[in-house]
Amino acid sequence: MVFPAHVNLSLPDGGFFNEDKSLMLRSISEKYLPKSVFFYSKNIVQNYDLDFFPVVAKPLHAQRGTNVSIIQSATELEKYAQTLSADFVAQEYVQYEIELAIVYSRMPDEAKGQVSSVTQKEFLSVTGNGKNTVWELLQTQVRAMLIADDIKKNTKVDLDQVLADGKSLIVEPIGNHCRGTLFRNANKLEFNKIALVADEILKNFDGFYFGRFDLKVKSIADLYAGQNIRVLELNGVNADPAHIFDPNYSLLKAYRDIAHHWKRLSDIAIFNKSNQSFNTDAEIWKKVKTKLF
Repeated sequence: MVFPAHVNLSLPDGGFFNEDKSLMLRSISEKYLPKSVFFYSKNIVQNYDLDFFPVVAKPLHAQRGTNVSIIQSATELEKYAQTLSADFVAQEYVQYEIELAIVYSRMPDEAKGQVSSVTQKEFLSVTGNGKNTVWELLQTQVRAMLIADDIKKNTKVDLDQVLADGKSLIVEPIGNHCRGTLFRNANKLEFNKIALVADEILKNFDGFYFGRFDLKVKSIADLYAGQNIRVLELNGVNADPAHIFDPNYSLLKAYRDIAHHWKRLSDIAIFNKSNQSFNTDAEIWKKVKTKLF
């Protein structure tokens, strides 16, 4: 058993492999979540008539934006479920413009945690000139051309339309590298204020000490106030400080920041292993499963 498995005691392997999104999301207060419905392939209820659309459908056991799709109708959702043939969640599509990835950690013997990385996601988009089509504008972007086949196959935007001069259009609203999203360093934000909000979001998540929120928020002022926040995902020890992927961030600083986060992971793991009162990962995992399921 490697040391990351001893960081988040409430998660199998600390959340390093094959995280279960249903466990992560159900451990957070509904106040901070989009409307969500879970579908399980082994015992799926053939009723896709949700009372909210569009939704974002995503597998419960997948990473890096794999098979994430925006669904507009019950018929489309049923087709998605049949094609995927795996457990998935359908989340209300949150319209807030700001999407952030926030790394949070807390020592098990401390009441308050800390934030050590904030990344703002810049979705794949184009700005019209009144002449060129959306597809022609995309061809000027290297990131877009790297996923050109996926854009043609998956995008629900009319690639042949001509946008008015100055009009912007988000082509891919799923915030992931493999979907063309650009990650921007947002470490200028006030970590202390964000950490207080993260403490509140996670206050009922026993045995969780390190991870990254992917969330949408209406404004930065709302983020500091702990309102109008919707947590889309919560990752465990496999979470990376995504600000380092900003193209303008220096490589040496990225190495430094990775080292800092691995040191934080090891400090938590060492504490949990050396403290008998916290060395109860199996018991906590059993407690969490009982409470949720």
